[in-house]
Formats: sequence, C-alpha cells, structure tokens
Amino acid sequence: MRRVLPILALSLALGMPAAHVSAKPTAPDLTELPLEALMDIEVPKVYGASKLEQKATEAPASVTVITADEIKKYGHRTLADVLQSVQGFNVSYDRDYAFLGARGLSLGDFNDRMLLLVDGHRVNNNYNDGAAIGTDFILDVDLIDRVEVIRGPGSVLYGNNAFFGVINVVTRRGQQLNGVEASTEYGSFDTYKTRVSYGKLYTNGVEVLLSGTYYDSGGQDRLYYKEFDSPALNRGVAQNLDGDTSGSFFGSLGYTDFTLEGAFDRRQKANPTGQYSQTVDPTTQTLLTTFTDPRLRTTDERSYTAFKFAHSFPEVVDVSAQVYYDRYTYEIGYPQSLLVGTNVVSSSFSAEKDVGEWWGAELQLNKRLWDRHVITLGAEYRDDFLQDSRVDVENQPDDGSHSRTNRQSYGIYVQGDFEVRTNLHLIGGMRYDQYGDFDPAINPRLALIYNPWEKSTFKAIYGTAFRAPSFYEYTLGGPGQVLKPEEITGYELVYEQDIGRHLRSSLSGFYNEMNDLIVFDSGSFTNFNAQTKGVELALETFWPSGIRGRASYSFQDTRDNSAGWDVPDSPNNLLKLNLTVPLVRDKVFAGLEFQYASNRRSLHNTTAGNQAVTVQGEDAAGFGVVNLTLFSQKLIKNLEFSASVYNVLDRHYGDPASSFHVQDIIGQDGRSFRLKLTYRF
Repeated sequence: MRRVLPILALSLALGMPAAHVSAKPTAPDLTELPLEALMDIEVPKVYGASKLEQKATEAPASVTVITADEIKKYGHRTLADVLQSVQGFNVSYDRDYAFLGARGLSLGDFNDRMLLLVDGHRVNNNYNDGAAIGTDFILDVDLIDRVEVIRGPGSVLYGNNAFFGVINVVTRRGQQLNGVEASTEYGSFDTYKTRVSYGKLYTNGVEVLLSGTYYDSGGQDRLYYKEFDSPALNRGVAQNLDGDTSGSFFGSLGYTDFTLEGAFDRRQKANPTGQYSQTVDPTTQTLLTTFTDPRLRTTDERSYTAFKFAHSFPEVVDVSAQVYYDRYTYEIGYPQSLLVGTNVVSSSFSAEKDVGEWWGAELQLNKRLWDRHVITLGAEYRDDFLQDSRVDVENQPDDGSHSRTNRQSYGIYVQGDFEVRTNLHLIGGMRYDQYGDFDPAINPRLALIYNPWEKSTFKAIYGTAFRAPSFYEYTLGGPGQVLKPEEITGYELVYEQDIGRHLRSSLSGFYNEMNDLIVFDSGSFTNFNAQTKGVELALETFWPSGIRGRASYSFQDTRDNSAGWDVPDSPNNLLKLNLTVPLVRDKVFAGLEFQYASNRRSLHNTTAGNQAVTVQGEDAAGFGVVNLTLFSQKLIKNLEFSASVYNVLDRHYGDPASSFHVQDIIGQDGRSFRLKLTYRF
C-alpha cells in the first residue's frame, strides 16, 4: 500500500478518472463532439436500477456504467475483465471458472449472489443459480454496448439472486453495425478467437443482429501444484491440461414494439488443478485423486429465447412484457485413483450430467403522474419444470445417483418515485416472492435522493434481499439437510459531485447485515452470519483532448459471527486506475490499467478420521497488476486494431481456491498478450 497510495494521491491531484457517456445505444462517440458539446457531457443513463431508463444520479443505488469504447481501449477479453476494473469488485480464477467478489464477500459459489442480466433477461442458471462471467459467459464482449453495475440489495424489483446487486449487460443494436463486422484475435497460449456479425435497420422498420463466435485456447502447457508432488502424480506437474474451447451465437430481431432475442453458448474447459481430490489418511499420504487425467473437464451449455413487447400509451401507461424459455446443461467427468503411497490400488470413472429447463413471463406497467411522480407495478412467474442431476459410475450401474425436482415461483412488486420537491425525491418499493416451497419473502427498498446544489447529489438507501438455496446446494447436501434462505439488510450513503466541467467524484459508505449465508464447510453446506462495512471513493473524467480515465479506492471489512474461520477471498483494500490517452487524435489510443488487491484469506479442505474438514488456509498475498493496450481506429477506413499486454510486469500471484480444491492458492498467469483486428464491410 505504501507504493500504491501515492499513485491514488497523484490521480486525485491530476483529476484523471471515466467519461460521462450517455447510456443510449446510439450515442455518438464523444471524441467526435465539438468543443462546445463537450462542456456539458451527459451523466450516464441506466436501466437496471429501476427497470426504466434514468440518469445514474437519479437511480436509487450506487451505479457504474462501462461503455463499449472503454472495453475496446482497455483490451477487456471477458465480462470478468470488465468487472475486475469496477470499484468494490474483485475476481478470482480457479482455472475453470471466474468468481466475483462484491464489497468484501466471495465464497466461490458460482456468483449466485449477483443477478446477471442480458438486455434485462436473467441469465443465472437454475442448477446452482450461477452467473457465468468468464469465457463461459453467454455473450461475446464485442457485442456489448454497455455494462450497468448496480450495487446493493435488489430483490425489491428482481427477487432471488439480486443479493449484492444487479449487472445488466446491454447489447449493441443492428443499426450500430449497419453491415458485416468480422474480427479475429491471437494471443498467448495458442489462443484464437473469430467472430462474424451482421446488423441492419431496414427501411421498413425491421432491425436484425446476428453474430457467431468461436474461441479456442491451449492454455498453460505446464502448471505445477506442490500438493501433488509425488512420482505417481507426475511430480505435481499438469501438462497440457488447461485448454478452453467455446462456440456462441446471439441474435435479435425487432419490429415496432416487438423483439425476439436468443443466445447460445457451449464451452468445454480442461481442469488442471486435480479438483475434487481429497486426503483420505494424511499419515500415509493416501489420496483419492483426479490429478493429471485429461478426462477431468467441464462442459457448460447455456441458451435462452425471449420474446419482448414494449409500448407507450400516451397519457395512459407504459407497458412492457416478456415471455422466455431457458436451458442449461453441465457435465463433468471424475477420473479417480486410490493411491497408497505411490501405488495405485484401484481406479474408476464417473460422469455427472445436470440439466435445467425453465420458462417464465413478466408484465410491468409504468405510470407517470402530473409529470412529477412515477409508479411501477409488476408481476413475474417462473416455472423451473426440470432440475435434474445424475451421476453414473462406469461399469457400476448401481453406484450412481439421481435427483430430479421442479419449482414454481412468482413475485409481485411495486415502486414509486415521488418528487417531494424539485430537488428532493423519495423512492420506495416492495416485492412479495413465493419461491418454491420456501416461506414467502418480502423485500423493501427506500431511497432519499437530494440535490442541494447544482451538480451535487446525496443518496440515503435502505434495502433488503434474499437468496433461496439452489437445487445444487440441496442435491450435494443430501437428504435431511436443512438450509435456510439467505437474507441481507443493506444501508448506504452516497455523495456524488461534479467538479468543474470534466471531473465527477463519488463517495459511498455502506453496511450490510447478512444472515444465514450458505457456504460449503466440512463436507456439506451450512448457514452462517456475517457483516460487512466499507467506504468507496471513485473519480471519473473526460477532457476535450481525448484523455479519459477512472480511479477508485475501496476499503471493506467483513466479519463472520458463527463460522470457525475468517471469511475467504475478502481483500480489505482495492485500488483501480484506468487511463486512456490519445497518441494520434481520434485515431490511436494508449490504455493503461492498474489493479491492486490486498492480501486475502483462504480455506483449506482436508479430512480427519475419514471426515471432511474445512479449516483456515494459507493467505494469498496482495498484488498489483498493470495491463497496457494500444488501440487504433480510422487509420485505415473501417479497420480497428489493438495490441494488449496483460500483467506487463510479470507479477507472480495467486487467488484463493474455490471449494473442493486441495490447494489453498491457485497461481495466475504471468505476462501474456493479445492481438486483435476488426473490420467492417
């Protein structure tokens, strides 16, 4: 911290932190605006905070908006890269999935406490409620127009999973492409990606976007894990076991008030970590292991189709509705060998396949009263008609397992935005949810938004949220396990201030009381209580010269009340710096990114007396990473080029392992690169 705090101080002094880009998909490039227009840059707009478009300063939450322009200039490859740059968030990678930590809590549970939306459609699956943000994310990042990050409990409008917040990914529209766009990438570890997209707004009002992507990466060819350092396990070296392959498709078709949208993604990832290994008898070093076997790999397949309607009846009501169908499958192979010393005494192979299918519908009405107040009413129904998990053991048909169930859920919500005075708004809402067989959940939110002076905003926010146990948590826990739904009560104060014409600042203080958090502990899931508190400082700027940037510092402190260990993967300090500078006006840009996280605790999973035990593990040391991107546009008509170097200083660091690992710490990549070309026909 002695090294990074002076950088933050310098950033504050120079005023170099992100542009106030309009959230409208068709907003012009700010670098093309005349000087006069740049004097009054619009505050970003956001949809996900209230399920209607509003300025971020009017939203009842702390909000960050990341634009497509920033994604390109900082060389972000995945949604995980985007979120890693956002204040209060940290991302960990266990060489299979990316796990998102929010404001001091990350339990490695597939991001089931963040609600992830694509154009307002929920993409958390119905098996483990997971939200994929890595290479398994359902959308190519090149198709993103903006990412809306809404912090704080959000069950008031969204129900389950909006525990720490909501992330709404807004896609590009066909008219923005206006033709064919193709891109190709090559990077470290024999990584390739190719995308072809077509978009058009026809004169008859039909708008279409179609896009397909193929991705393949060989991954690290050699990874060493000291926990498996024995002759029978290749001395702890996983060789050529880090491959990652995926294919995805996205399409949308719109006409007048109707939109048909769909997406598909299939991703297969080799697992080099020996995941799900466990010590059976530490005194004799007997292991049940999957290490170095290429059959240990995961396959995720995710798809959805949504049909949407939105129409404004002037002076009456605005109506939006959608009906959707979703599907998710997860497959994993478990090659197993029972070792005594260095001798293999038995081996087996089992395969797990989990399938989820669901459909649902939602109706929302927005009514404006006297041009001062807005009332929102909504209802949502969801039928998880298939939740199926099966494990088959090779040549032993009687030793497998099978679980199958279904859930029906519905919710009703209301919210009002009342203009008490021209500079004072009171926003209040409540949602009633009946989720499966659990007791009904009622979650309110209250926010007071006050503008005492021009370009100054104060927000006082109170809200609650819940998360019901997922099908995965109940299935893994087995019969007789009793898990309570998670509950959170959040309090937050936000101060936002424009400083001059080009600098915007925000200061947030938050406190979250969490009850019955679900965590994997000593072989099964259990509930525990915790609290987290913290402060976040953020700055954004844009200058007519084209310089733009973001900077943020977060202090967060999380304590548990009932578990026998400290909360894992919870850094006390996070520092993020992002800066883009035009090297050739409007044509060539340099994007610099610095990310720092302080040390984090981990959990160690082992056995004692043939019983699974979770205890405090090794600390992951604090680290700072620098990424650099050179991005060019308009040097050649219709051609964009970027060259990125990640972890420029080749910093060696690791992330706390997620559950079911023998390792406490999973090492991350050193220096790597990517080259990318995009051409529009």
